[in-house]
Amino acid sequence: MTEEPAAGPEDKPTARDLVRKRSRSYRRDETGRHHHIGAAPDLQPLLGGQGVQYVGTSDVQLAARTVAQLEEQRARVEGQMAAAAEGLRFEDAGRLRDDLARLDAELSRRDDSAT
Repeated sequence: MTEEPAAGPEDKPTARDLVRKRSRSYRRDETGRHHHIGAAPDLQPLLGGQGVQYVGTSDVQLAARTVAQLEEQRARVEGQMAAAAEGLRFEDAGRLRDDLARLDAELSRRDDSAT
């Protein structure tokens, strides 16, 4: 009968060796929720080719709002879009139309997940 020699300190892997052999990622699933301190700001800066613009319908902002807040924001944006079109500010009206589409998409996503 042969006995295996007792494992000495030189035979044990170090923590660094164990970490290097890790083969899978330990990230959590993306849920669409972003946790932060306080509510998402009403206007969030967005850096673009023409400088900084402030947006109110980024993914983070929409995910942080309740359905009632989204519906209130949709009514406000719809009024702003109508006023911009009436004032012949068509670029502003187009940007607000895009914001309205993002709001509608978020509201429909929430309706689909509730049923």
